[in-house]
Amino acid sequence: MNNNWFEELPERCPPQDVLLPNGKTFYRLINGETPTSDDFLSTRAEFPLQVFSGVDECIVRSISIFTQKNDCENILKLARHKHKKVFEISLYENDGAIKQTFKASHHSWWRTLSFQISNENSNQ
Repeated sequence: MNNNWFEELPERCPPQDVLLPNGKTFYRLINGETPTSDDFLSTRAEFPLQVFSGVDECIVRSISIFTQKNDCENILKLARHKHKKVFEISLYENDGAIKQTFKASHHSWWRTLSFQISNENSNQ
């Protein structure tokens, strides 16, 4: 597995039971019509000083993605996300590692430096 992570990760992160995405499609909220690298930051990168009680720091340093579009759309109901867009993205082995966390559709994604936003991905 590629260990060239986009951001510094704690020891034993990602966990041993991660999977490689291998072309699987996911959904993520982005800030505008066209995604930028800033749309794919971990919660820790977005909120560097915030304390997340009861959540492992490894998970805090991952990016939330969803396998079900409607689960991602439900987040748009939250005030801080209401102006965002749902973006469909296919991830591959070189893009990082994923693990199903929290709800069935929610996955934590540890992004690698080699991840590139492809023109093949499109807003849905």
